[in-house]
Amino acid sequence: MKDLNYFEPYIEKKDFHIDKQFLIYPAIILLSIFTIFYTIYNQVKIKKNSQDITKLRLIVEDERINKKLDEIKDREIEVVNFKESLDKIKLLDASIEKESIIDNYLLDAITSRMPEDVFFTSISIYTDSIEIIGNSKDRWSIAQLGKTLESIDDFKEIFISNISSEEGYYNFILNINLKDVSEDEGDTNNEEVEHEEDDEAIDEE
Repeated sequence: MKDLNYFEPYIEKKDFHIDKQFLIYPAIILLSIFTIFYTIYNQVKIKKNSQDITKLRLIVEDERINKKLDEIKDREIEVVNFKESLDKIKLLDASIEKESIIDNYLLDAITSRMPEDVFFTSISIYTDSIEIIGNSKDRWSIAQLGKTLESIDDFKEIFISNISSEEGYYNFILNINLKDVSEDEGDTNNEEVEHEEDDEAIDEE
């Protein structure tokens, strides 16, 4: 037989109830804090990586720039050296051409004054002298050659250093000392001064 409890309707039933909002708000707050910290962490990491990339890029670019600058400097040095070499070559060519012109002029001047009985076996032209080796049928023709060469203005001194007789011919060595450029200029200046003095004397008369 079931017991009847006449006071049951008057007794309150106590149920354990948890408020959902009490759980949701802390979860939202924790999630927000985690999101904020994660975002900050990513930003810091991205910034650091960006700085590292920038540094590496600068290093790479500097190496390229330095290499290019070194190449440009090397090219500039090569160009300067090439120009200097080219200038030296031009000066050398001009000097050789000038010497060639002078040599040809002196050769023409010498050969045009050769007596008929005189023959040259060699002519050596140096910077300050000329040596002529030859032979002749007689001594007089050798002396005549030396005398006629004295009329060339570029010759400072002419002398016959050796004469020897061999099988009816006279072998000789004739040496010529050339004038310096400074001497030629001095002579020219002296001549100009003399001409000016003569002109002044004529004007005074």
